[in-house]
Amino acid sequence: MASSSNKSKTVQLIRCFCGCSEMSVEEVRRIYTLTNSMHHTLLDPQAAKLFRRYLETQRVGDKGEAEQYLDVYEKCAEFLQEEQRTFTLDHIEELRDLGLADHHESDLMRRTRGGQDSDIKSGLNRIQGDCLKEIEASSDFKEFRSAILKKMQRIRN
Repeated sequence: MASSSNKSKTVQLIRCFCGCSEMSVEEVRRIYTLTNSMHHTLLDPQAAKLFRRYLETQRVGDKGEAEQYLDVYEKCAEFLQEEQRTFTLDHIEELRDLGLADHHESDLMRRTRGGQDSDIKSGLNRIQGDCLKEIEASSDFKEFRSAILKKMQRIRN
């Protein structure tokens, strides 16, 4: 049996927005890099979860616009994953309850009446794109990035 030097490597963990202490410094850096783009942030499950937790901790009362856009974005993603189910007016109502804008609701209703899956998916993708833009332009997203940066600066010191 070959002998190897087992140096125990210390992994530094930092407190997450939710209060847990399970994020490594490398994970925080990786997520901060993803926040250069809202799209990249939401494509990464861990980064999206961290953003959601941040929004929840900052909430006072009702959900803010960024959180509503995130809800709509995620619900559209869920609907886009469902290959077997037919998209119905109930799905539109679910989106509306989450804060879907009136013009998107009208557009989806028109697409749903047309019955073409590709047209409906195109509408859902369009909604997601608009939600991304709104979230990325929000002060919540900018503050999220700043909060992550502050965590990283505390680590260096």
